[in-house]
Amino acid sequence: MALTFDYQGGIYPPERKSRSSQASLQYAPLPARVTLPLRQHSGRPATACVTPGQHVQVGTLIARRDGLISADVHASISGTVTQVSEHAIQIESDNLDTRQPLAPLDWRETDALTLLARLDESGVVGLGGAGFPTQVKARVIERHAIDTLIINAAECEPYITADDITLQRYPGEVLEGAQLMASLCGAGQIVIGIEDNKPEAIAALKQAITQSRPAPITLGVIPIRYPSGSEKLLIKTLLNRTVPSLGLPADVGVLCHNPGTLLAALQAVRDGQPLVQRVVTLTGEAISRPGNYWVRLGTPIDELLAYAGLERSRLDKVVQGGPMMGSTLETLSAPATKTTNCLIAATQSELPPAPPASPCIRCGACENVCPVQLLPQQLHWYARAQEDDKLERYHLFDCIECGACSYVCPSHIPLVDDYREAKSRLRHQRIEAAKADHAKHRFEFRQARLAREEAEKQARRHARQAQNRPGAASSTEATAAPQADLRSLRIAQTAAKAAVRKAEKVLAREAQQAPNESHEDLEMQLATARENLKAADLQLAQARQSASAPEESP
Repeated sequence: MALTFDYQGGIYPPERKSRSSQASLQYAPLPARVTLPLRQHSGRPATACVTPGQHVQVGTLIARRDGLISADVHASISGTVTQVSEHAIQIESDNLDTRQPLAPLDWRETDALTLLARLDESGVVGLGGAGFPTQVKARVIERHAIDTLIINAAECEPYITADDITLQRYPGEVLEGAQLMASLCGAGQIVIGIEDNKPEAIAALKQAITQSRPAPITLGVIPIRYPSGSEKLLIKTLLNRTVPSLGLPADVGVLCHNPGTLLAALQAVRDGQPLVQRVVTLTGEAISRPGNYWVRLGTPIDELLAYAGLERSRLDKVVQGGPMMGSTLETLSAPATKTTNCLIAATQSELPPAPPASPCIRCGACENVCPVQLLPQQLHWYARAQEDDKLERYHLFDCIECGACSYVCPSHIPLVDDYREAKSRLRHQRIEAAKADHAKHRFEFRQARLAREEAEKQARRHARQAQNRPGAASSTEATAAPQADLRSLRIAQTAAKAAVRKAEKVLAREAQQAPNESHEDLEMQLATARENLKAADLQLAQARQSASAPEESP
């Protein structure tokens, strides 16, 4: 058992997990029709690569990722593509459920590049809610030294039990998935963080740990407290490391994955199964058969709830995610996606509407429970007054939007709503300020592309001349040709590599911190940096070839 540490703040809302955790894991029925959004991940939407009328099987690629922070989308049922729009692809089932798997791989015997490519082509993303592409997260070793991989099994949000049932049912597979990801990121140890309200999962993990290999695995059982499952707080609790302001876990040598993601990664590699289904918690007092279900992506939510025994006369609202950080669905015709971990069919008495807000009484309760040690009431006033410079000074973007401050506020002020609105406004201002930069980056991208094409043309011309010219002419041209400045070209290549690494790091950081925002300008910066690197590589290779050509006597 791992030694655990403490952090300030946190709250103890009712857990309400027993209704869904008592039932065994089941399979939801195969849907007659699925609607697969092209954006089930952070970053740009994927680009459709099928047409109406085309027949597909389970696992067929139907949309390719677009950009670094994006993910492929695959058919979750077999049948016929009936509709392709700019937002989603619709498939009618043929009820055969035929599959198109990828070739299985032994991750212990396969090189890292092949494994990363498999995660990429399988469309695996983080299943905890953000949907960050798993293969991009694994590449963090290119920019950071990682020593610890954390399995985030805390699942502190009320109602949700998807990770709990996954660990009970697939403990060995989750640990093997963790070994796979640890090998990719270079982590020497694996630590499991799990709250002590999951005794069955803890027992299953203890048994599986005795059979795991090769990296050492430590089990850290932590007390129940919300929001202990936040990455930064879990790292503090398990390792006593503090992630810096506006930083990421990789900044302190840590990578976090939840159990569902690790299981999906292993299935993609070991079984050749793209991400086409996930475990979803269906719960709430308005359904009669709550539990956890394997759900095909794209299944209409109203069909899922109906199968779980939805009592529409009692239904007040459906919340996707948990009651603290989730969102209320506007329509039940929406599909389940890669980031759908829980659906709460709540009655009005179960999740009543908040009372009208009253003026702040400066009680300080919000400050006492803030787990990241901010000043919520100050941020509230500055957000309402749109004093953006003070919001930045008081670290608005360190807020994890856990909702603890709103939960304890005696004036019922929707503090988190204020913070989200202020963040959105500030990001919009940054986007507006970056539009001119975007035009500049587009111009630079074109210049970089032209430079690369010119370098390729020169390389082909020199290759033809080297094959065709006689010895005397070769000697004369070699004498007349200016010597290439290899040192300057090597410096330029090194600078281009650094620019690519910096652009990748900035894009990855922004995409993780703001998964629902547009990062088009950052994508363009990265593309420009890569074009510049290609041109620098070609120019250096051409200069080295010219310098190493043997001199011939006239």
